[in-house]
Amino acid sequence: MKGSHFKGFVCVISVLACLALFPAAGWGQSSDQQLKQMQKEIEQLQAGQKAMQQDITLIKNRLIPPPPPPFKGADVPLTGDAASGPKDAKVTFVEFTDYQCPFCGRNFQQTYPQIIKNYVDTGKIRYILHDFPLTQLHANAFNAAVAARCAGEQGKYWQMHDILFSHQTALDAKNLPDYAKQAGLDVGKFQACLASGVEANNVRADMAVGQKLGVTGTPTFFFGPTDTKNPTLLKATQKISGAQPYVVFQSAIDGLLSPPAKQAAKAKAAAKPTK
Repeated sequence: MKGSHFKGFVCVISVLACLALFPAAGWGQSSDQQLKQMQKEIEQLQAGQKAMQQDITLIKNRLIPPPPPPFKGADVPLTGDAASGPKDAKVTFVEFTDYQCPFCGRNFQQTYPQIIKNYVDTGKIRYILHDFPLTQLHANAFNAAVAARCAGEQGKYWQMHDILFSHQTALDAKNLPDYAKQAGLDVGKFQACLASGVEANNVRADMAVGQKLGVTGTPTFFFGPTDTKNPTLLKATQKISGAQPYVVFQSAIDGLLSPPAKQAAKAKAAAKPTK
């Protein structure tokens, strides 16, 4: 409560106390002045309460931002990024990730393995990684993304991907050659790739794509039906932000694999009595 508002409240209480102490007959000619003063104090208190309510509303709006508008679709380029799963999978799934982001780490530990097992390994979806290192927050995320891409040049992207996420707190440049050994890479070629800057430019290109799509945090996921006629572009129909539980992805992916109308038709056919 602002100081002036509090003082106004105290003054009103004081006036009421005085009125209680002195009987009406003893007021004399000063009673009108006292009433006017009391009315003024009440008006000031009401104004102070209104100002406080406005302050509270402003604070709430800053602490609890309004929900984002409904996702209306987006075109996501797919060229040049690591992919797992068949090209003709019914659904294409894109993750924008940051190797040092704790929420991406949670997704890697809790959700990613189930998606790979139940959807990628079964050929239902194609999983694609886009890099979106939050460089202002995570000093080692950019170099880690470059390292994963350099591993990809030797066919070991996903092995390096898993190693980096398993060592999120130790992604300093000095540790990357050791991780390259663990992934089974030719370390000399790996280090030459890091020094060339080619994959660093590709990481920057992914970041530019993410910014254009309105990605502000990681992980962020876009997915939709695969266009086999244009494998370089995903027309995403779904978007999920943050490290959500597996069931959230399961529901969204299943809805694309088997739309409600198709599910209803199957249920109706199954319920139809046979002759």
